Amino acid sequence: MGATRVLRPAVATLVERGERVLAVSRTAADLELLGAECPGWVRTLAADCARPDFPSRLRRAVEPAGLSGALVYAPAASPHPTTRVPAGLLGGKPLVLILTSEVAAPKGRDDEEAAFGRGEPPHGLVPPEALQGVDVRPLVLGWCASGGAVRWHTPAEISAAALALLDARHSTGGLLGTVRPWADRPR
Repeated sequence: MGATRVLRPAVATLVERGERVLAVSRTAADLELLGAECPGWVRTLAADCARPDFPSRLRRAVEPAGLSGALVYAPAASPHPTTRVPAGLLGGKPLVLILTSEVAAPKGRDDEEAAFGRGEPPHGLVPPEALQGVDVRPLVLGWCASGGAVRWHTPAEISAAALALLDARHSTGGLLGTVRPWADRPR
């Protein structure tokens, strides 16, 4: 989910590796362009993962082979995105859950230096019921702060970080950039 924009570089990298990709996005026209760029390597599914029929549509799109992993851009997914990808389709393979910096927003003054202040994603980003049989690897998108300038990460940077988590030998999570101090985030 997010294949036509923020994860488009990841799709290109996976195709370059010789992997077949199921690209999911709400925008059918963008998916058609993506599929045309990589004929035979990218199958597309134009779907809104917030709709009740999404899990069954996804299942029909990937069965019987299942998935060898998944990259899910969370702003495109509600209710919780890990509940939208049926665990059986992954067969224990990793699901990289890409979350925006909003999950790191301080809940109060004492929270400013909580786990995110140390550069660690906190526990509890993924509801326990979503973890049943799924290797969820959260990636929190912070911002890039360099030389006094701040900016959001590019799709290429986000895709590279997501693929690194997907390829990791052991289940892990990550933080791309920084999320503290919160007042310094790009507007």
